[in-house]
Amino acid sequence: MRRIAVNGAELAYEERGDGDPVVCVHGTGTYSATWTPSTEPIARTHRVIAYDRRGYGASGGPPASSMKTHVDDLADLLRALDATPAALVGQSAAGVIVLALAARNPELVRSVALAEPANQMALFPSLSAAGALAMVGYRALVRRAREEAAVGFYRWASARPGGNGFDSMPAEWQETGRAHSGAVLREILQLALPVPRARDLRRVAHPTTIAITDGGRAVFRRTTRRVDRLLPNSRLVEIPGAGHLIPTDKPAEFARLLASSLESV
Repeated sequence: MRRIAVNGAELAYEERGDGDPVVCVHGTGTYSATWTPSTEPIARTHRVIAYDRRGYGASGGPPASSMKTHVDDLADLLRALDATPAALVGQSAAGVIVLALAARNPELVRSVALAEPANQMALFPSLSAAGALAMVGYRALVRRAREEAAVGFYRWASARPGGNGFDSMPAEWQETGRAHSGAVLREILQLALPVPRARDLRRVAHPTTIAITDGGRAVFRRTTRRVDRLLPNSRLVEIPGAGHLIPTDKPAEFARLLASSLESV
């Protein structure tokens, strides 16, 4: 992997293809490699950049103190790689980062494609989510088992018909997810904050395509529909049969959605 210093951190990234830039931002617990299956077709016609956020995968730097740190990192990365304006792609928590950047620095963004953005989950309380948070807190704080807490969260968040997405991942992806458990546990708390706010989302005028599924947790469908309602130029597309990890559960279907979003710009 290549490395670049941005915003006080050294971020690892991979780059494939030539053409207009497409920059992929991973969600909580995943990392850059998880984008490969769903972006390989795009790399034939575009310059595809996927990076490990600070605290994740092969990237260094101190853990992010807030989601704003990840937004600042992304802005600096785009400028440093001369990848503006970029088509930004984000899954789950990365939707928070991508949308916050699009609202704050619209000149850096060409278009947006998201998979179930986990924006303001606290607006949609549920027994399932409360149970997951209680499990994470008990394992991390009482048992001092951070990896066990993170894996429990992965399995809950990636639930899908017949199981969960985490246990179906390649062993290398699972091991990487365990290794950056500290960043994951910190980020779970950060996602409770109202960032970006509704007024910020209403300012994002870029063409936006959002994937939603029928097979994952209801809380993610609710956050996704709320984001779709607030964005002025959004298109919601259902990819059935997946869990919350749509790009890894249904890579071919998400690749077609991504290609469609890029063609419409």
